[in-house]
Amino acid sequence: MKKTAIAFLFGMFALNAGLVPAATAANLLIDYVGFDYESPNPDPGQFGELGSGYVGLGEVPVLYAPLVFNVTANEYTYIISGLTAVNRQSVGPFIIVDYASGALDVYEDSRTLGTPADYGVNPPNATAPPTFVDGSHFLGGVLTNFRFVFNTVDNSGSFEANYQATGGAQLANIPVNQRTGWTFAGATSNALNIPAGYAHQIDGQVLVEEVVPTRDASWGRLKANYR
Repeated sequence: MKKTAIAFLFGMFALNAGLVPAATAANLLIDYVGFDYESPNPDPGQFGELGSGYVGLGEVPVLYAPLVFNVTANEYTYIISGLTAVNRQSVGPFIIVDYASGALDVYEDSRTLGTPADYGVNPPNATAPPTFVDGSHFLGGVLTNFRFVFNTVDNSGSFEANYQATGGAQLANIPVNQRTGWTFAGATSNALNIPAGYAHQIDGQVLVEEVVPTRDASWGRLKANYR
């Protein structure tokens, strides 16, 4: 069952039990958008077949402290790499794919002196990934427990993994006790502007969710808060 469905059911149970479910507040590290593809791709007719590699690349238009950045002077790009499908199962219209550990790396490139990112077509190609990994290594990290849930009906999906910052020029700006515990999450869509050879448009964030403690409340009091 998808996490969103589980969260919804848990919330309804908590309300019926007379409790207000715990709220979460997200601390963000990066916000990214781009496209994904498979390489290697043993069976082009399937997505997430065993042994296939998942690659995502694109732009990082928004970053957050404690990272130090300048989006006016520099272009920030990312690449998801090293992920290999190790388990694939079907549940109704959904395909669930689990991957071995991989990496998420962010690069910083001068807008005036560097090379603009170019997706091209049918990746990997002459510009992708090369124009997404040039410049300086801004931040690097390890992705573990990467899971992709894909809807075969509308070609949409979502993915989530654990992220640990391990390298890059910005690593020193992240306190040691804050380099683990990040969630890498995103969603995919079957957009109309997907370049040829790419599978999905992807959009997501690296974040930490902080749980706000629960408190007792009656259903009547809860409704009154929204009047």
